Amino acid sequence: MKNKKILIGLLAFCMALSLAACGSSDTSSTEAATTAAVTEAETTEAVTEAEVTTEAEETTEAEVTTEEATTEAVTETAAENGSETAEATGSYVNFDDMCFYVNGVKYTLGVSTLQDMIDDGVPFDEDDLANAGNNVNSNYQSSGFKIELGEYWTAQVYVLNDSDSGKAASECYINEVYLPVHTDETQDILTFDFPTDITMEELTANAGEPDDSSHYDGDNGYYSDTYEYIKESETYYSDSEYTFEFTKGELTYITITYIP
Repeated sequence: MKNKKILIGLLAFCMALSLAACGSSDTSSTEAATTAAVTEAETTEAVTEAEVTTEAEETTEAEVTTEEATTEAVTETAAENGSETAEATGSYVNFDDMCFYVNGVKYTLGVSTLQDMIDDGVPFDEDDLANAGNNVNSNYQSSGFKIELGEYWTAQVYVLNDSDSGKAASECYINEVYLPVHTDETQDILTFDFPTDITMEELTANAGEPDDSSHYDGDNGYYSDTYEYIKESETYYSDSEYTFEFTKGELTYITITYIP
């Protein structure tokens, strides 16, 4: 009996040790599993964060690239349109806006009146200015009103009365301007939308070939060329014209005439 008790006691002791070992093993496994799960979660979170950051950076970069490309395209288009506009409106011959300038003030043929120029203080010849109130018959052009440019140097403007009755010259619109160019002198009173020292080649390069031209050969090597750009009148048996006369290759006379 005593030996049985000892044996039973040993068995019980062994079972207790076995259970204890099992419990310890289970706890270690649980802790290991928990640690693995936490590590996996942290890894997943890190990967997700990295993916989100990368995606956000790629999206931002793509948006910036697209925006820059769009801006560049718009800029190039604007530049091209600007160039086209400049080319379209930069012709020395422009029948849609036949104009000249006196002391920087713009006057448009067919629009600006002689009185406009008088009010602006254009330096007209005093004797001509005294005739500003003279009558201009219906459908007639006046004689010239001289603009003083320098000593022995004048330009002239003319007015047209296209109404059905007579009226004062001052009330009529300017329809012609004439400038003799002095190649040995300069002035800045009367100007145009083109230089007054252009060559024939520069003129045709800008405005194209003239509608009419003539060449004259004189004595002692003298020669002249006249280029005319013409637009047919809609009201009168006449034309609107830009006329450039060159003497021995130098521009010497400019006449711009508007006839409605």
